Amino acid sequence: MKIIDKLSSKLDLSAFERSGRKKISSVLNWNGVVLLDDKDNKVDLARCFMKELIKVSCGGCIPCGFGTSVAGYLLEKICSGKAEPEDLDRLKDECEYILTFSKCTIGTIGPLPIIQLIESFRADFEQAIAKHEVIPENNNYVIKMIAPCINGCPSKLDIPNWIERVRDGRFEDALESARRNTPLAGILGRSCFHPCEDNCRRANIDEPIQICLIRRFAADNEFYSNIKPVFDIKDNGIKVAIVGSGPAGLSCAYYLRLMGYKPVIFEALSVLGGMMAVGIPRFRITKEFLDKEIDYILLTGVEYKLNQRLGRDFKINDLFDQDFKAVYLAIGAHRGQNIGLPGENDNLEGFYEGVKFLRDIALGNKIGVGKKVIIEGGGNVAIDCCRSALRLGFKEVIVVYRRSREQMPAASYEIDTALKEGIKFDFLVNPISILQENGRVIGVRCRKMKLGEPDKSGRRAPVEIPDSDFDIECDAFITAVGQVPDFDFLKDIPQIRTNRGKTIIVDKLTNMTDMPGVFAGGDAMTGPISIVSSNRDGKNAARRIDEYIRTGSFNITDDDIMEKLLEEIGVYDKREIVDYPDFPPKLTRAKQVEEPVTDRISNFIEVEKGLTTNDVVYEATRCMRCYMVMFVKFED
Repeated sequence: MKIIDKLSSKLDLSAFERSGRKKISSVLNWNGVVLLDDKDNKVDLARCFMKELIKVSCGGCIPCGFGTSVAGYLLEKICSGKAEPEDLDRLKDECEYILTFSKCTIGTIGPLPIIQLIESFRADFEQAIAKHEVIPENNNYVIKMIAPCINGCPSKLDIPNWIERVRDGRFEDALESARRNTPLAGILGRSCFHPCEDNCRRANIDEPIQICLIRRFAADNEFYSNIKPVFDIKDNGIKVAIVGSGPAGLSCAYYLRLMGYKPVIFEALSVLGGMMAVGIPRFRITKEFLDKEIDYILLTGVEYKLNQRLGRDFKINDLFDQDFKAVYLAIGAHRGQNIGLPGENDNLEGFYEGVKFLRDIALGNKIGVGKKVIIEGGGNVAIDCCRSALRLGFKEVIVVYRRSREQMPAASYEIDTALKEGIKFDFLVNPISILQENGRVIGVRCRKMKLGEPDKSGRRAPVEIPDSDFDIECDAFITAVGQVPDFDFLKDIPQIRTNRGKTIIVDKLTNMTDMPGVFAGGDAMTGPISIVSSNRDGKNAARRIDEYIRTGSFNITDDDIMEKLLEEIGVYDKREIVDYPDFPPKLTRAKQVEEPVTDRISNFIEVEKGLTTNDVVYEATRCMRCYMVMFVKFED
């Protein structure tokens, strides 16, 4: 039992006071009970919480499906004044039975707050029974079902739900479930850095589940089956302009369209998809699949205009003049970051910015290929650049990075894949100038580094080693050290402010800029982020844009309150000892099919092929359905 008077200040819950809703008084979840106001009726809290457990129980096992109903009946009996003294012990025994023998966390964790209420406030229960007191039900609460994997996902996909459907062979239903929170299920199945898997409780037994590959399988099933989705949309005729067709823009357009709006995408490039189209190599996402997933969004009735650059072909005020009721800026970060390296602004043959290098490949622009290329950087863009350079025909590809491998921001499995393909890595090496001759790159001068004390990022800072300079000969040099948005269009719009030219400043709650009706999201709002995080921004923007158009204002929602609480409390404990008798330990997770290294390094064919039908069903059976319930009671 936890009774913490200062929890409200710790969580800054005062920010969540809103019209018609008072402060939080009690919280019940998998950790037990937190009472902020001791006036709450403990018996009613138990009754209301158990009612919600009954609703979310899948009924797949008797201890939870039947046991929660029995516990709910006993609590209703107490609250109606008809219980006998022995009913309290029956209630406690029933909750302990559910905890001990259930097959998923709804049962193995769910009844814990009820037991803690009985143990800590037994006198309250006994008094209600002895006096045959009728306790009115207080419905001033909200409930949220969460899971560690869901909490780890920026887009908050209901992962156990669609994994369960895949397990049962209901692949179309699984895709429908995933698309409630993303229209990019297949793309995320191929490119997401899967923070959900870092939060998978299965890892506390053996290995995390291949969540992304299960989602990919459901999307591929539709792709290869030519299934045509059907949409039931009621048009409201209201136009919204979406500037940019990356994951944030596409997601925003999709969810606005489902609400009945008429979103129109304005894209500066000649293709839709933003960085997904011109920044992710085709060996990771094929053009055919990318187009298919974008076509799914367009099937809803989303309109688009290509080769339309904001600031050159139109202005924000033009959009409002054309009767657009809101504008969403999802312009991405397509400009390589200038790092002041001597020679980088000399228009040298053989020098490339990483994002432009990848864009030229995607658009079919000519790239000169030599024998040896050096790539500077430690992120996923650097990895994409080195793997792409190898496929273009460079015989020797070297990545130089000023820190150690442990400090590289690139996903570890991406680095492993590059190593497998023959890419070389030189760590603790920092380029200090580009060597040139007759207007072309002939090498890179570097300096050796060592690791010092941790910097603001929490990583050990690179420190130069004096008198350690050395030269590396090469035909080409690629800098992949970050990218920034192109904000040239803001020169005549003082209402939209930026943070030192790197990100657009927005309201933290609504993501609206200082210019009414203009919202921002994705890389332009946060700096370079993942596809799944951009998808989240687009989905949230659609909700806020809808609210703004309908009401002209914004309100704190129950979901906002829950997200704040979950952010502070946390959901997944890597130190938890998970002991499930029905889940034998050491079940190795399935491995996806991959194109052999020798067959793939000379072309851009898709490397990772996903899971087979048998493997995806096996992998889905490893899911432990780790749903947990968060119950928040407000002051009366």
